[in-house]
Amino acid sequence: MKCQSCGENEATIHLTDITDKGKVEKHLCEECARQEEVAAVQKVSLAGFLQHLLQQKVAQEMPGGSDVSCPSCGISYIEFRSSSRLGCPRDYEVFKEGLMPLLERIQDGTRHCGKTPVRAGQDVQRQNELIRVRRELERAVQREDYEKAAKLRDRIRQVTQESADGE
Repeated sequence: MKCQSCGENEATIHLTDITDKGKVEKHLCEECARQEEVAAVQKVSLAGFLQHLLQQKVAQEMPGGSDVSCPSCGISYIEFRSSSRLGCPRDYEVFKEGLMPLLERIQDGTRHCGKTPVRAGQDVQRQNELIRVRRELERAVQREDYEKAAKLRDRIRQVTQESADGE
């Protein structure tokens, strides 16, 4: 299709203007569009458009958006979202606000609830129980629930004693 303005060059810009009177289409070459100062004369690549959409999504997910980056590895949040790969272990803390909702959506939670392998044996299970009970003890002390804290302290002693007797 030829340019409607000059009639010589191939029309590469197609404008549609919808007004009260109806729809008006205009087909122009780049040079005529520049002369008529058409504001829409911008070449937009698919990659640029997708990058723009990603930046909008990142702005919704993470306060600071693409400006947030890890001080250790230097990866930005937008780089993580485009590659789906983190750069270092510290990224989990740096991008926590954006990662938590993402992990909840993908994995139905943010806490690992895996199983202990059978071959790991009683020792590993005792160690895991000790870790769990100690955390619970800390929370009980913070809440000033001293009765529960005393029971948890006794449970820690019992598990520790079982571990010593089993060796």
